[in-house]
Amino acid sequence: MVLPWLLYKMTHFKSKIIAYKGKTIRILIADNFARQLVGLMYRQGIGSDEGMLFIFGRESRWGIWMQNMKFPIDIVWLDRNGAVVDIKRHACPCRSVFECETYRPRFASKYVLELAAGGAKAYGIVIGGRVDLKSAF
Repeated sequence: MVLPWLLYKMTHFKSKIIAYKGKTIRILIADNFARQLVGLMYRQGIGSDEGMLFIFGRESRWGIWMQNMKFPIDIVWLDRNGAVVDIKRHACPCRSVFECETYRPRFASKYVLELAAGGAKAYGIVIGGRVDLKSAF
């Protein structure tokens, strides 16, 4: 598994700020294949006010898996307007490459927001709520 580690070391993310109900979240932007592949791999954790926003080119039922992750996260799927279409709370890292669940939303999304486990509850994020993504672009 050298390739993901090398990509992690070589990949740089833009940092932006988004908001949910007036609360700001500092995010890293995963807007291409390499950044999306690396995601939050190999990090020791993220802060309670931090996250990663995956930006996809179209809406689909984007799956998230937790290979090479070291901490649990909340996964929030958003449609093209920033509306929350599904949430997976406390998604756990894979035990091995052979035991690695892919988390998928019930409905199509264009964006995926990853937060530290408990982050969705702390921000009060609920299905049907809307994340302000304007400053992410």
